[in-house]
Amino acid sequence: MQYAMDSLQDIFPIDAKFYKELSQEHISLTDQLIYRFSQLQDTIGNKLFPLILEGLGEYNPNMPFIDILNTVEKLSIIESAEQWLILREIRNLVTHEYSGNEQEMADTLNELHQQAQVLSSTMNALLDYIKRRNWY
Repeated sequence: MQYAMDSLQDIFPIDAKFYKELSQEHISLTDQLIYRFSQLQDTIGNKLFPLILEGLGEYNPNMPFIDILNTVEKLSIIESAEQWLILREIRNLVTHEYSGNEQEMADTLNELHQQAQVLSSTMNALLDYIKRRNWY
């Protein structure tokens, strides 16, 4: 994900005109960013959060996802459950977006680019948390 973000850094923020004229390389890198963002967001939420809570003795397999989010926020593992829901919403949006509206697609990619930075920071914070607990 970071490679795609770094490679696309010079095109953001993107507008509808530029979106319509994306090169094949930019399209490929954008697809990679979308895919990696989606995979990382999904893996953290569905796998890593439960594993961390299990390690802390706070996990119940029957916990609704919102309870998992609230618990990792309460334990200061993530900054905000609300921010995580935004990341999840962006993941859902980019994986199901087929709009023919170039401005809407450009706006979505701009939001993805911003949220990818948040997701990357969150992942780094989680890795630091795991290292501090000597769980690696």
